[in-house]
Amino acid sequence: MATWWVNQQRTFDQELAAGILWAPKAGRNGRRQAHWTTMTEVRLGDTVLHYARQHVVALSVVTAAAVDAPRPNDLQSDWEEDGRLVRVAYRQASHPVHREEIPEAWRTGHSSPGGPFKKDGGVNQGYLFRVNEDFGARFLDRFADRFEDLPVALPAEAQDSATNLLRRLLGQDIFTMTGKSNRILDVQPPYARVATERSPDGQQVSIAEVQLALDLLRAHGQVPIHPNEIGHRSSFIGAVLLTLPGAELIEGTPPCVAIQPPGVFDVPENADYSLNFEGDLNRPVTAAQRREQAALRRALLGSATEAECSFCGETYPVRFLITAHIKLRSLCNDDERLDRHVAMLACQFGCDVLYETGYISVASDGKIVTATSAAEGALASQLTRLAGRACGSFTERSRNYFEWHFSNRFRG
Repeated sequence: MATWWVNQQRTFDQELAAGILWAPKAGRNGRRQAHWTTMTEVRLGDTVLHYARQHVVALSVVTAAAVDAPRPNDLQSDWEEDGRLVRVAYRQASHPVHREEIPEAWRTGHSSPGGPFKKDGGVNQGYLFRVNEDFGARFLDRFADRFEDLPVALPAEAQDSATNLLRRLLGQDIFTMTGKSNRILDVQPPYARVATERSPDGQQVSIAEVQLALDLLRAHGQVPIHPNEIGHRSSFIGAVLLTLPGAELIEGTPPCVAIQPPGVFDVPENADYSLNFEGDLNRPVTAAQRREQAALRRALLGSATEAECSFCGETYPVRFLITAHIKLRSLCNDDERLDRHVAMLACQFGCDVLYETGYISVASDGKIVTATSAAEGALASQLTRLAGRACGSFTERSRNYFEWHFSNRFRG
């Protein structure tokens, strides 16, 4: 994880209130500045040192990488409108660190081009600068006690939208703090339909209320589970939040869902470490079998030893092909589960998981569509390769199942 130094002489209060960093892409003259372009290098979990009024006044952890965003209304109007926004979780200093408290040798030793300091140890003009690991580690070692409740780096799942989080949980039984089961039956904004013991056919839950809870978690690292805080379906929302990696329940009135601080389970690379666990490592389990799965696979493959993936069109030995459900199996009725058109072949080299997680789907014309908000790099390359291809399993008999996936799973 990287450490950054941000100068916020005129914008700290406004950016603190919004939980963001923001910088224009270019000046009025169209010239791009390196200390603005660095916004594109910031990544989830990075640490930011916030400098204003000759003091480091806050620390933050990045909760979402940069996105294109217009200039917030509260920021100075002499900047261009087109810019980039990074979301961060701030923790203000109980006793801000004056620039002169930072040893001069640390500052003058970090005066390379593109760094935050001048050769004389003063602070360079500009917005966002990367600091080296040595400076970041020294600063935190000496001054961390001034920043109470250091921000928590949230898991990637908490950075997603509430809609996509709920879609990931479709068909699963999730449990409230009192042990009551909820099952998400469909997710079609602005509502999700959630079944309970009292309402097996499901009732609507506002996705906006789940989004509010996620936003509170990002801002504060924990969320009170109470109707006054997150709406009347707070028990269900708490159950959703508890599915996030690292989430834990904090007893109290009201109880809270919090994310464990990073590093709780970190182990030094060279440590002599073993799990402290007593008892038999194996235990008998009772599992429901998908008894129709073998029949579906036979219907799709027959005696073939090779077959095509429905998405990429590549031919693989059958051991590398999954008999995947077009509509989530747990939400199919018995007739649908026995319909051979509910299943397709998807390869284990990316296509199956991309469909399962909603990064690809199939439109009404049978062509593959891909998520527009996908990350850059290898994922974006894979999606580009698939976009616009004809899906090999799309037929009039399978159309309804693909429509369900497009409406309920696709990230859009």
